[in-house]
Amino acid sequence: MRSLKIALFTIALFAISFGLVNAFIKLVAVGSRVELKNNVRSINISYTFRIPKRLVDQTIDFQIEVSRQIKDMKLVLGYYSASRNGTTYSALLKRHVDLCFFLRNPKSDRLVNRVYQLVKEHGNMPTKCPFGPGSFYMSDLRPADIPIPLFLPEAEFMLELIYRSEVRSEPLVEFRFYGKLIRIVEKMFN
Repeated sequence: MRSLKIALFTIALFAISFGLVNAFIKLVAVGSRVELKNNVRSINISYTFRIPKRLVDQTIDFQIEVSRQIKDMKLVLGYYSASRNGTTYSALLKRHVDLCFFLRNPKSDRLVNRVYQLVKEHGNMPTKCPFGPGSFYMSDLRPADIPIPLFLPEAEFMLELIYRSEVRSEPLVEFRFYGKLIRIVEKMFN
């Protein structure tokens, strides 16, 4: 009788364990605020950051007006993790990207290419250099759709993007996205 109870208990545990196989663990960014500075002589950007009740459905829209031709642009991409009290940030990733070289050779940087493909799906961003003057946009860009490696810690973060004109060595756009990484479990099959 005792061995029958142990066998039934083991089978029940096994059945519960296999129920979790149909789940997918994903790390998503949930934003709390956005900071944006731009050089209005060259680029004027406005944005709308929507924070619905279900935080993984956040979206950001960008309207971009480029008032002069931009021949060369560099990007400094930084990902910072916040300390426990949220007062200081430590750089986990900092990367310098020549955007014109990247647009000619999109396979040169896998991380930037994955994010760029997502951005292209949601707007009409430049595909070659030089670009502008002109209007560009991104709409319904969901931070939860950005691929995030699972090895990053569930913590508050700041994503910083600084675009510079290499000719004039001046910052054109400084974008900071503050938020928290959270792990979610999604059902793969019904």
